[in-house]
Amino acid sequence: PMATSGLDEALAHLDAGFSETLLKLIDKKHITEVQCYKRANVSKKTFWKINNDPKYKPSKPTVLAFAIALELSLPETEDLLRTVGFSLSHSSTFDMIIEFYIRKGIYDIYEINAALYQFDQMCLGC
Repeated sequence: PMATSGLDEALAHLDAGFSETLLKLIDKKHITEVQCYKRANVSKKTFWKINNDPKYKPSKPTVLAFAIALELSLPETEDLLRTVGFSLSHSSTFDMIIEFYIRKGIYDIYEINAALYQFDQMCLGC
C-alpha cells in the first residue's frame, strides 16, 4: 500500500501528452490547425484522431511530420517525440535524414520525403 501511494503521487505529475503539446505548439507558432496538418501532409481524419481519441498514439513518422510542419528545432523535436515514447537514433537512416534536414533548417516536407524515398525509408505524413 505504501509503494502504491507514492506511485499515485508520481503519476499525478505526468507531463502533457502529444495532443496537448501539439496544440500548444500550433498556438505558439501562430498557425491554424488546418495549416499545420496540411503542412505535415497528414489527413484531417488523423488530426481528428490525435485530438479526440485519448488512446490514439501517432506513429513516429506522423510525429516527425508535425515537427517539420511546425519548423521545430532539434531539442523541440526530441521533446515532441518523447510525448509518445519515441526518440531520434543515430543508428537509424530514417532518423539521421530527419535530423540532417532539421539541423540545416530545411522544413520542406516534400524535399525531405524525396530524400527519404531515395534511401528506401518511410515518408513523413503519408
